[in-house]
Amino acid sequence: MTKTLTDTDEQELWAESEQNGTLSSQSKGFETITLGKFSDICNIYSCSTELRSGLSIAVDEVEFIDDLVWMKDKSDNLRFGLSFFLSGKVTVERHGLIDKTDESVGKYYSECNCNLQETEWWKAGEKFSRIYLRIEPQQFFQSFGEVDLEQIPIYLRQAVIGDRIQPYYQQEKITRQMQRVLRQILQCPHQGLMKRMYLESQVMELMMLHFQQFQEQGKCDRHFPARNLSDVEKIYQAKEILLNNLENPPSLLELARQVGLNDFKLKCGFRQVFGTSAFKYLHDYRLEKARQLLGSEDMKVEEVAFRVGFDSRSYFASAFRKKFGLNPKQYLQHCQKSR
Repeated sequence: MTKTLTDTDEQELWAESEQNGTLSSQSKGFETITLGKFSDICNIYSCSTELRSGLSIAVDEVEFIDDLVWMKDKSDNLRFGLSFFLSGKVTVERHGLIDKTDESVGKYYSECNCNLQETEWWKAGEKFSRIYLRIEPQQFFQSFGEVDLEQIPIYLRQAVIGDRIQPYYQQEKITRQMQRVLRQILQCPHQGLMKRMYLESQVMELMMLHFQQFQEQGKCDRHFPARNLSDVEKIYQAKEILLNNLENPPSLLELARQVGLNDFKLKCGFRQVFGTSAFKYLHDYRLEKARQLLGSEDMKVEEVAFRVGFDSRSYFASAFRKKFGLNPKQYLQHCQKSR
């Protein structure tokens, strides 16, 4: 059986689980441990440790009782971090940013998660564990100079200087050096203050390895030399132009001209920032917008297809079914029954 969970459900069930004693959280000094059964959804263990201003680490383990689809609403809370996967797998889609992607053993991601809807697909009986580093950029990097900041990823740099922050997600492979550090974190031999100091030293090394990997893989290399925020801002401006012209989007050449980049730089830059091409991003956004319109507006399928820029109803139906598993008419009927 597959269950569905929304943010509202999660908040209510969490409070209920704490009240009936199946789930508990205990804080001691700089460490908080959450342990127990979260309703009839999953079993949880989480140990979160505050290391210094703007930096914390959490070791999380979760095992779901049934298959679950978890639909998370947009949130105004900014979250910057690195997530290293140790066991299990979850499939995630961050709507408007990335398609479905597997988060599994041997991988890690860097993120700025803000104002995004997210859907997660979990399998029953599979233990999922990870180590998550949470970063508050303006606190952690406050003593860094301009030259230092040039060496950190652009999404963190934007947050440090208080520029317009954009959502970001990049998945990478865990290196052997990272694996060694992750093992040392899990096998920490200390308690109390010594544990905190030990974990901080390991976390700093993990971050260093991530920044080093970022530089070596050329996130700002010759293909897209965006060493200043203005070039990245132009990439986001190009995205906004596309989304504001769903019915008649400009060509790549015209889009590049409008934002002040050459077409090659725009093409490579868009793929680096968003993980896909400009027009694949537009295609996915159209489908997501169509899904929202079918679920919330009293519109016919043909009207929705036209509104989001599809000239062919048959192509729209085929693309919609491929992405969501139902054709638009079936999805519309499902939404009408749920109202």
